[in-house]
Amino acid sequence: MLLHLARYMAKPINRMQFLRGDFNGEVAFRPPWAVAEQAFSETCDRCDKCIEACFSDVLKRGAGGFPEVNFSKAGCDFCGDCASACPTRAINKTDSNSETPWYQYASVKTSCLSENGVVCRSCGEACDVKAIRFKLVVGGSAMLEMDPAQCNGCGECISVCPVGAIEMKHFEEELATN
Repeated sequence: MLLHLARYMAKPINRMQFLRGDFNGEVAFRPPWAVAEQAFSETCDRCDKCIEACFSDVLKRGAGGFPEVNFSKAGCDFCGDCASACPTRAINKTDSNSETPWYQYASVKTSCLSENGVVCRSCGEACDVKAIRFKLVVGGSAMLEMDPAQCNGCGECISVCPVGAIEMKHFEEELATN
C-alpha cells in the first residue's frame, strides 16, 4: 500500500503529513531561521512563544499546532524576536545564518494586474530590497520585473497585492522543476 501511494506523491512527506492524508508534499513556511523540517517537527514543542513574540503578527499556529508564516496581513522584518523566544532552538538564529533567514522567494502569478495591462505597482512599492521593479514601456503600462535572487522572502508584497497574485516558493521547489 505504501509503495502504491509513493508513486502518486509529488514530494517526500513527513509523518504528520501522512497521518493527515496530505500526500502532495507541501511544506509549510516555518518561521525565519527554523531548522530543517524534519528536525523542526521533532524539536518544536508547540509552546507558541515565537508566535507571542512576533509583533508583526506574521506567525500563526498552523497544522499540528506548529508555527507557520502567514503573510496575509504583513511581512516579516527579520527582527529575530521569534528566535530569541524559542526555548528549544527549533528557530535558531546564529551569526553564521543571520543573513539568510530562509530559502524562499516571492513569485508572481499570471493573475497579476500589471501583467494584464492594469496599472498597479503595489508590490514594487512594498519591496524594500527592490526585487520587484517596473520597467517603463513606451505606449503601454509598466512591465513587471522580478528578481528572485534579490528577494529576501519577507512577504511584504503579498499583503498589499489587491488580487492575491503573489505567492511564496521554496528555492527547493524551483530547483526540482528545472
